[in-house]
Amino acid sequence: PMPNVLIVDDDEDTRILLQGGLERRGLSVEAVASAAECLAFVRNRDVDVVVTDVQMPGLSGVQLCEQLRERHPH
Repeated sequence: PMPNVLIVDDDEDTRILLQGGLERRGLSVEAVASAAECLAFVRNRDVDVVVTDVQMPGLSGVQLCEQLRERHPH
C-alpha cells in the first residue's frame, strides 16, 4: 500500500501545491495548517510520513518533529 502523507504548512497555496503533486503520484495525502492541527490529527489516524514547513506560527516544524518523535516513535 502507498504511504499516508500529512502535509503541515501555514501557507494554503503551498499545502495545495504539495498535496496535488503527491496525489498525482498516487499517494494518499492530507494537509493541515499548523503544528497543533498535526498533533491532533495523528492522535486518531495513522500517518507514515509528515512533510512540514520549518517556520510556522506557534510550534516550528523542528519543534513539531521533536514532539512527533516523542509521542509516536514508530
